[in-house]
Amino acid sequence: MTSSNESMSERVVAELQHRIIVGTIPVGTWLRHDAIAQEFGTSRTPVREALRIMAAQGLVTIEPNRGARVNGQSSQDMREIGVVRAELEGLAASLAAAHIDDAQAERMTAAWQDFNDAFEDTGPGEELAERWMESNETFHSTILEASGNRYLQQAIADLRRKLPHNISFGAYAGSSRLIARNMAEHQAIANAILAQDADQARTLMKGHIRSSVEAVAHWNERST
Repeated sequence: MTSSNESMSERVVAELQHRIIVGTIPVGTWLRHDAIAQEFGTSRTPVREALRIMAAQGLVTIEPNRGARVNGQSSQDMREIGVVRAELEGLAASLAAAHIDDAQAERMTAAWQDFNDAFEDTGPGEELAERWMESNETFHSTILEASGNRYLQQAIADLRRKLPHNISFGAYAGSSRLIARNMAEHQAIANAILAQDADQARTLMKGHIRSSVEAVAHWNERST
């Protein structure tokens, strides 16, 4: 595949992931190669590659001659994945409290502060969704990086492919209360890590992941 096709595939993946996360493309939707190619003004080749990447992530299931169907975890699946993710990301937060460096601490703090500024400036909406996904990814990825444990990073990455962590914004959209709670949880976790309080960082992160996953599971139940 050429670099041009790679770039287009990445663009298609990013856009379709975003639509699935925010609920624009509902679970169960069929993604057709021709329709996607026409929308993005490209050939079927980068579209096929994009869907292959998304299938590897567990976001879609490809069926020959039909296209790709957007996957959905059951609420029970989500909760079971959430239990494991909470334990592992709690461990990552506790390790980060001991090992985070100045550059990582700055990125972590800036992430939740940026989203807080976006919320105050714009309120709920498409722009806020974009800012939330970016800051949420930076916040959690920085903590995981700061843990310094590559095996832990791999285990969490595998679980995130099964249940993308940014999908929780779909459950938060339209609820200023849930968005504000998410911001407060990020700030509390950051403060515990910066204070080198490993036990508190672990406890707060576990609670944060559990509440996020429960919000998504409840949202899934209402939507099906």
